[in-house]
Amino acid sequence: MDIKQTNGKHVMHNVYNVNKQGIVVMDDRSKELPHWLLSAMKCLAKWPNCSEMKQPMYLGFERDVFRTIADYYSSLQEPLLTFPLFDVFVNILGLLQKRTIAIEALQVCCLLLPPENRRKLQLLMRMMARISLNGEMPPLCDTAGNRALMVQTFSRSVLRSKEEVDLGELLSTKLVTFMMDNCQEILTVPTSYKNSVEDYVAHQRRVQIKYPGANIDSTLHPSFIKPRGITREYEYQKLSQPQDPVKSALEDLINDKSMSSKEKKKKLKQPEIGCSGQGTRRACLQRSIQRYALIANNYRLQ
Repeated sequence: MDIKQTNGKHVMHNVYNVNKQGIVVMDDRSKELPHWLLSAMKCLAKWPNCSEMKQPMYLGFERDVFRTIADYYSSLQEPLLTFPLFDVFVNILGLLQKRTIAIEALQVCCLLLPPENRRKLQLLMRMMARISLNGEMPPLCDTAGNRALMVQTFSRSVLRSKEEVDLGELLSTKLVTFMMDNCQEILTVPTSYKNSVEDYVAHQRRVQIKYPGANIDSTLHPSFIKPRGITREYEYQKLSQPQDPVKSALEDLINDKSMSSKEKKKKLKQPEIGCSGQGTRRACLQRSIQRYALIANNYRLQ
């Protein structure tokens, strides 16, 4: 799967913006399902106990309601699992024999969906599952049972290939059947996933804090400098850059391990090497002391 096809905001929304039943809640009402459609789906899902609708007054009322719902989902320009994620969901078909693993894979992949798609999928799958298990629901079709009818009617609305190949329809039928039978687990965010997202967000907030005087690299990737590294870097700079005689003499004196600290300090008071022609002894000594102070910032006399 191309990581560019995923959107972290979708995952965050699908994990946190949900109601008590775990159904995604939309902030943008324009992306919400029409009210009449929600009422129709709720009517069939709770059949025959439709609390928000009066009892049907004519024979075949439930079939007309179902046909209205089917027409809406079949008119969607893109399947709910989206075209870019088609291959991802098809690859999960090889895991269906291992139910637990397949459910976990579908849980993760369904979190990648745009929130409006996930919400429509959740409502549709719950309605399909309840209708297929409802013994009181009259037959909604003369040629197929209600369970088979659910899969035949909505499989293309859930998953289909952009190339419109027959094989894609067969694969979608198989996957939609599995999702309908396990929709409660697949379309519910596991607590472990929610905790993982919270831990990741907390970590990202910590590493993005910038303290005064610190750059982003040191904040994200703290490192510790070894003293030996400074020595090696200094030695390299010393060899790669031209040195004047005074500085060279001072460096040789500092690096001379055969002399004690007392002897080195005594040596510094003597006439400076390389000072001829560069001014008086006093001025030359001051220059040497200044250079020595610069070098001593990184090195201590042994």
